[in-house]
Amino acid sequence: MRALALFLPYQGLAALYAVSALFGLFQGGFVPSYALIVRSYFAPREAGLRTGAVLMATCFGMALGGWMPGIIFDATGSYRVAFIHGVAWNMITIAIALFLLYRAGRAGFASRPNPKPK
Repeated sequence: MRALALFLPYQGLAALYAVSALFGLFQGGFVPSYALIVRSYFAPREAGLRTGAVLMATCFGMALGGWMPGIIFDATGSYRVAFIHGVAWNMITIAIALFLLYRAGRAGFASRPNPKPK
């Protein structure tokens, strides 16, 4: 979200390239951790299906996230609204993650993930 916010004050192409590079650097390392997170909270027999579903949703979100700014730009003539839209989606994602962490903590899952298989 920090990288998306950096897009807002700049208009030039050089700034777009520089902030895009920073955006790419900020995103590294998240997708591989999805399999680890799924495996921590689900049984091994469920991990394959759930990891596939999470990665499919991730790819769908990335594809939609690349397409929607173009549609917004075509409608408004500016990327400013598209970047605000991206920041808003990040806030929604953070809210969902916090809700899931809160729910897992109340259920006692946060302190005791699945044990390692014997």
